[in-house]
Amino acid sequence: MTEMDRAASAEDRSRFFWWLAEWFLNPPSPEQLATLPSPADAPPPEDAMDRAWLGLALAKPDPATVSPEEIGGEFTRLLGGIQECLGPPPPFEAVWREERLMGETTLAVIEAYARAGFADIQPEAGPQDHLAVELKFLALLALREAEAWRAGDPSATRSRMTQQREFLEAHLAAWAPRWADTLIRETRVPLFAALAGLVKAGLEQAAFELAETARTRS
Repeated sequence: MTEMDRAASAEDRSRFFWWLAEWFLNPPSPEQLATLPSPADAPPPEDAMDRAWLGLALAKPDPATVSPEEIGGEFTRLLGGIQECLGPPPPFEAVWREERLMGETTLAVIEAYARAGFADIQPEAGPQDHLAVELKFLALLALREAEAWRAGDPSATRSRMTQQREFLEAHLAAWAPRWADTLIRETRVPLFAALAGLVKAGLEQAAFELAETARTRS
């Protein structure tokens, strides 16, 4: 791969994680739902990521049978943390790793953002260890990686790739797959199971791509 190819790959990773994060911030609007791929548009299921995209396409809600109110209610039940008996814990890293809101992992995440040159990424999400915020952090790092590839700056590309690998290992990989498995089990709307599956596949693919790029450059 050329440096321009690697820049394009990093940009694709950035767009993907930013797009995915948006699904976990607010109940999806009809306009957002309309952007989902159809089964005919999904790639042949050759790997886990392809299968996740196909699963999302197949789970696209039919407006004739699933109302926006039903989707919004399920979003709130699954992601709002309203009451323990009603749904899974909300998607904050400290909640899933420490069973509390605003824990040591929250501070570690904020420190990782600061070291990379970012302040709060999505203040309205609340504590910044929310799943969507952590995904957006990866997206921002991948975008900076792409910029470094295009600038021909090997030191910056190494730094941004290392930041992504370390954040994945220390944070998202330590809790998001378990959260996704719980969501898949508990949801009553297939869309949210498919989105959770895409989180798992996307994190696995990103970790593989970053490790492979680092290996081939060494």
